[in-house]
Amino acid sequence: MKVKIAVLAVIISFVFTFGVFSIAKADTILFPVIAVNQPNVTTIVSVFSAPGHTSTHLHYIYRNKASLTGSLPNYTGTCGSQSFTRNTFDSDIVSFDTSGIFNGGNALFNDPNTYSGAFGMSGTGAQRAYLLVTNSNASGTRVNIGDDQALGGEAIVMDIATGAAWGYRAVNDINREDYSFTVAGTGTVMSGWGKSCKWFSIAPPNEWTTKFFVTPIGNNMNSANIASTVFLAGSSSNGIFTRGGTFLSFSNTLDLTCTAAVSLADMIDSTALATVQNTGGWSWMCEYAVNPVVVYKLEYVVNDPTYGGTNNNGYLLSIGDYAW
Repeated sequence: MKVKIAVLAVIISFVFTFGVFSIAKADTILFPVIAVNQPNVTTIVSVFSAPGHTSTHLHYIYRNKASLTGSLPNYTGTCGSQSFTRNTFDSDIVSFDTSGIFNGGNALFNDPNTYSGAFGMSGTGAQRAYLLVTNSNASGTRVNIGDDQALGGEAIVMDIATGAAWGYRAVNDINREDYSFTVAGTGTVMSGWGKSCKWFSIAPPNEWTTKFFVTPIGNNMNSANIASTVFLAGSSSNGIFTRGGTFLSFSNTLDLTCTAAVSLADMIDSTALATVQNTGGWSWMCEYAVNPVVVYKLEYVVNDPTYGGTNNNGYLLSIGDYAW
């Protein structure tokens, strides 16, 4: 365990030293992607409070579900809730392991403050979730402090077994302080008010695994199971483009509830997948007129000597220079 903690410290030190993340602030913040599977996968979360703009406590709400239903991805399953309230302090930062493996889910990195409890999710096995953090009183009742830029957050999703990690910043809604998140307020989503798409590259599937971490957003995210529908498309119909520019048409769509990690292979039919297996291509990831979604694209190889072993890349897909 001491070895794993040392590895964790080195990775996080590297991330912060080289400025991978930027800061988002809000009175209620959303961590759209929480992935845990003890002891190999976890998400390290950091929450910080602006000077002079905090409450006595922070209330934490995990909306979580099992990653799998049997052997299949749990795309449409609903989320349950786990919540708790912890102390907070002016100008504070607290970091914790959502899986509860490192330091038992208590505050990490020799934190001098007393938070009166741990921060990890309960349960075992592979889980997916999103996390809400808000200013509150001692009983956990959310309080408006008159500042929608009072909290900030960052997260690192780590595959400890393979030594891979990627990260993101917490999402805020600059127009409100409650548990609802809107398209205009967050600036990080694909709209649910009509077809909204972002284009992306597809690495050769026989070498690289591509997934999309998708979390629908909307009202009352502390309790609602918000759903949406995603698909891949070209300029006029569902499909993808080959590396040579040929359009491959298919009709696949996926319904998602609460949060999910979507495999590229589940969005493409078998004929198209076989055609691009060794070459890859490109497409648009689309959400169509249901609810807005926050989408991160993750692509990785594991123990592949061609690319130096294990490598991965993750980034926010649902923001960018083009949408239709």
